[in-house]
Amino acid sequence: MSRARSLLARLFSRRRTNTHGHERSIYVNTPLPASHTDSLPHYAPNHIRTAKYTVLSFVPKNLLEQFRRAANIYFLFLLILQFIPAVTTGLPGLSALALFTIIALTMIKDGYEDSKRSASDREANRARAVVLGQEWVNVNKAPAHAMRPRGLMRLVGSDSGAGGSVGGAVPGAAPQAVHTRTQPQFDVVRDMDIDGDSWAITEWRHIHVGDIVLLREGDSVPADLVLLGSSDPDGTCFVETKNLDGETNLKSKHAPAATLHMTCPQQLSAFRCIIDAEPPSTLLYSFKGSIQIIDSNDRDPLGVDNLLLRGSVLRNTQWVTGVVVFTGDETKIMMNAGETPSKRSRIERMMNYQVMSQFALLFALCLLSAILGGVYYSRANSFQALFIVPFETSSGKSAPLYGFLTFWTALILYQTVVPISLYVTIEVVKSFQAYFINQDMDMYYAPAERRCVPKSWNLSDDLGQVEYIFSDKTGTLTQNVMIFRQCTIRGRVYGEIVGDDEPDRAVELRRAMDTRIEQTFGAPYLFRQSETATFLDTSVYDDLQTDNTQARAIFEFFTVLAVCHTVISSVPDSAHPHVLEYKAQSPDEAALVSTARDVGFAFLRRDKDRVYCNFRGQDHVFQLLATLEFTSARKRMSVIVRCEDGRLMLLSKGADSVIMDRIRANQERLRQATLGDLELFANHGLRTLCLGYRILDEAEYTTWKRDYDHAMASLGDRETEVEAVSDRIERELQLIGGTAIEDKLQDGVPATIAQLALAGIKLWVLTGDKTETAINIGYSCNLLNNDMQLVVVTGGDHEGTRAQLERVLREFGDTHADLSFAGGGGGALA
Repeated sequence: MSRARSLLARLFSRRRTNTHGHERSIYVNTPLPASHTDSLPHYAPNHIRTAKYTVLSFVPKNLLEQFRRAANIYFLFLLILQFIPAVTTGLPGLSALALFTIIALTMIKDGYEDSKRSASDREANRARAVVLGQEWVNVNKAPAHAMRPRGLMRLVGSDSGAGGSVGGAVPGAAPQAVHTRTQPQFDVVRDMDIDGDSWAITEWRHIHVGDIVLLREGDSVPADLVLLGSSDPDGTCFVETKNLDGETNLKSKHAPAATLHMTCPQQLSAFRCIIDAEPPSTLLYSFKGSIQIIDSNDRDPLGVDNLLLRGSVLRNTQWVTGVVVFTGDETKIMMNAGETPSKRSRIERMMNYQVMSQFALLFALCLLSAILGGVYYSRANSFQALFIVPFETSSGKSAPLYGFLTFWTALILYQTVVPISLYVTIEVVKSFQAYFINQDMDMYYAPAERRCVPKSWNLSDDLGQVEYIFSDKTGTLTQNVMIFRQCTIRGRVYGEIVGDDEPDRAVELRRAMDTRIEQTFGAPYLFRQSETATFLDTSVYDDLQTDNTQARAIFEFFTVLAVCHTVISSVPDSAHPHVLEYKAQSPDEAALVSTARDVGFAFLRRDKDRVYCNFRGQDHVFQLLATLEFTSARKRMSVIVRCEDGRLMLLSKGADSVIMDRIRANQERLRQATLGDLELFANHGLRTLCLGYRILDEAEYTTWKRDYDHAMASLGDRETEVEAVSDRIERELQLIGGTAIEDKLQDGVPATIAQLALAGIKLWVLTGDKTETAINIGYSCNLLNNDMQLVVVTGGDHEGTRAQLERVLREFGDTHADLSFAGGGGGALA
């Protein structure tokens, strides 16, 4: 019985997603405690299933979904009636043909759609992964026989892959007794840069909690991993998370300090630790845990910056290693995915209500026919007796019974009130619509050789009913390719804007820049990449050669650009060691560092806590003491460095609204001049940042560093504590200037938005830019035009924003009826 209940649950229940769970401990190269040897915790397999159906569940589950339609229930009921001889009016097979046609067409369509999901699931489950090799033991994995489905369960869901794991282990009678299972069917990886013989290839579905996984650049993360190390000496890597949150900017992740030294598989095999992790959670930006090093008995906190999430892609990093903490349905991306929904279009939902109303009318007609039939049947001498079959009149039926049978007969006769042919036509039309959408050459994207693929055919009739589109700006309307155009330093603007239609002018300015650099530095500057340089202005070298405040400000400005970042540098061609390639978390950051390099302030490399630079042909080394990273909430980034002369400096860059609130007093003239220049940049549609710095006192830094380390080690609300400590030192800044970066629109965006407007579709665009920048881009992409009345709402809180919106609605309500506002009751603004 228990197996039968399990089978039915797998057939008809929603896919299991954990909304709660227990904290877990993962043992790496460490024997399990006695409490775990008898019963290992059950972790979800890394096999996933997003398809709605399986081989056994397809027919019953699809039929249940189809009979959610009121029309299908109605037609099935009529079909059953026609098999009753007392009320039938014809051959029931003809009626059954139409109903079966609808069900068959829908079933074929749904099966085809779900086969695509199944194919995608198989591709993901069978993707190749690299794990620590065959001689290594994962003590966290349950015995293979306990995880393999049996009997019909193997048809309900795919094999979890328990039997194919590399490094599998079965707990023995004693805590230290483990038995290894080698799997010779897997190939040994031999093309790795780090001792490839110790690594083996397996599939994603065969990965288990506790496995040590190796990822290389471009690899997708197969499960949620705690980062152990990377090719970067600092243990930093970059991941692309657009499959998780839609963000195209890269995010940096960091390995715990205790695991930075592990750069080969032998060290990983000997490294002993226990990782404590929170229960599976849907929160993408939150993770709390700790890692206990057995040999030193140290315990370090783990946060979301130490976690690589399934679905993200490794970028700009040669390799990383990590320990699996969550697999399959317990990973954050699957916890947020939920059950694959059965989508229904607006027309289909509306037709359900129409069928119910038509059925009410039909019921009234049938009831009237039954009453009249019974009345006339009771009058044997009436003229209606001539129209009643003699068999009926001589059968001795009572008038109520005759009326009852007449009701069901009339229901069959009047069934065309709800036309079944309409549903057949709709299903056929939807199928052809999906085919034409797929074959439409106007929706073919030639650069990627990709057609438009309808994911759910049921929604094709909703395409013409779209009223609103909500869109991001960066990476959606724009190319997300940042070009450094201008800057303001101590109130003076540098940089000439050269259009794409002025290539000769750009070449001329680049040559002039090359000449002025050599004259200023007294020798050729090898790090400049003139052919790609976008900041063009020779006057910056004229001011840099002088010995005054402006020259020092220029030096400080480009020092901040060259040092305050998380960029990783590389030399792609060893034959040209001066050609540097920067890999950054965001295109903005790469553009800033590249411009500093082309001007003469090159960031060379990062080695643990040392930042190596070359300023104007001279080598400089900064000791990196702390990095306060950029977040959407902080809107700024800072680093604390020790210069070669022993000074402690805090270098900051961020949004002008944030930096301006943190500058020291007595800078009002510089502040107003910088704000004016930034507004000028914004009016040209350029993205702006402010730069500042601060000289720190040794005693102040020592006190702050102690508090910062304490906040970083906190197992409570670590993010809040770190932010409070960071905010304390990012004050009293000396303002230097600001930058202006261009992010061009993608091809065809203005024409597309204009067509959407002609179709009556309202477009909303979300951006974090300054108001002036947003307005300029709105005009350039045809989101705004000169015929519109521009209204700027700058409320700082809910009540202030509501008050401004109400005032605008009252002001324009007289001329625009759809904007009229009636106070009280909350209405649409509540």
